[in-house]
Amino acid sequence: MMEQSSAIEHFLYYLRHHPAIDGMSSPNVLLAHTGDYTAIVGNIVESATAHNALRFSTMALDASPIDELAQAITHADLYVLFYDASTLPHPSAEGPAFIRSLQTVMSDQWKKSLLFKDYGRYFYDTFSVKPERIAHLNAALIDHMNQGETLSFSDERGSYFEAPLRELKKWTNINGVGNYDLAPGEIATHSDSINGHVKFVGTFLSTIPFARKYGVIESPLELRIENSTITRVATDVPGLENDFNKYLDANPSNRRVEELGIGTNEGVTRLYARNAGFEERHCGLHLGLGGGAKGSHHLDLIFNSGTLAVDKRVVFDGAFHLNV
Repeated sequence: MMEQSSAIEHFLYYLRHHPAIDGMSSPNVLLAHTGDYTAIVGNIVESATAHNALRFSTMALDASPIDELAQAITHADLYVLFYDASTLPHPSAEGPAFIRSLQTVMSDQWKKSLLFKDYGRYFYDTFSVKPERIAHLNAALIDHMNQGETLSFSDERGSYFEAPLRELKKWTNINGVGNYDLAPGEIATHSDSINGHVKFVGTFLSTIPFARKYGVIESPLELRIENSTITRVATDVPGLENDFNKYLDANPSNRRVEELGIGTNEGVTRLYARNAGFEERHCGLHLGLGGGAKGSHHLDLIFNSGTLAVDKRVVFDGAFHLNV
């Protein structure tokens, strides 16, 4: 219970810094949730910190009339939704019925939205690490990258790629403070010059149900990367090569590595294939394909393991090696 209460306090710290309510005095925050998230929402509302800084209202996301939910979303300074979608027995690509019904108002009010989809009990893991630790780790990692020449990735399966650090776009620091997505623990950038051959083992995050269908893959998905473009794939996982090639061929942007990310949240100790945003914070490499052109879909490949090095000095091999 002590771990849960600490996670709630960390969550509330980040919540106060959400761009929609940062600097407001006693903002009105709507917590709308399905039954499975009743305990988590209860713990948030009952926190002493919450009483001092925030005005919460709660609603049943799957049982309240849609017009009442839409009105509450419109009037709230920030609305937070807790629900499952990909992990349901019969998931829909558009999400549960109540989400489909709220799509218009959610699109209109997106700047004050916060969605915890498919988090389940891992909500507590996501916020278990002290904010100071994540902030310092992200800052140290970005500083180290900015001083280096070459970032490389390798693993025990023979994967290897390099990216020239001097040509990278500015790193985005996702430490939970001032981010629209509160889940902390990632730095991300873009490079046009990633070259190598990786044997991906891990899970997926996308609106396309790769995670639901294939879970956490243990037999590698081999990717040849030339100038940040996927040129060839191969795998022994039944059906995956065909499905993945369909995705790649659907839009030229889908072949592009649009995001080079490093997860830094030490509370997310495993991958679960829940297609939930917190898994992207899992420590280590992820590569985001697509999303850079109209009609393309962003697909994250979240690596289960591997070594990251700057100028051949290891900075991550399951643990971070930085002066934090």
